[in-house]
Amino acid sequence: MPGDALVHRINRIQGQLEALKRIVTSGEADCVKTIELAKAASNAIKKFAQAYVETHLDQCIEEKVAVKELHGEMRKVVHSSFSL
Repeated sequence: MPGDALVHRINRIQGQLEALKRIVTSGEADCVKTIELAKAASNAIKKFAQAYVETHLDQCIEEKVAVKELHGEMRKVVHSSFSL
């Protein structure tokens, strides 16, 4: 089921973020390991977003009947994806 796979990804991200939180709050952070874990969490979030879009793109397009509305929404998504 697509929803289950997405929830699994979210759970993994939550685990990575909780690990980062423990490291930062403990004051015993290994700089390299912390950066690696932060990068892994960031990549996991990107992969979740990609999987979500791939899973739900057709549904989103069907719901946005008006082309102008779809165009505006897609511009927002692209802008937010590539803005720093």
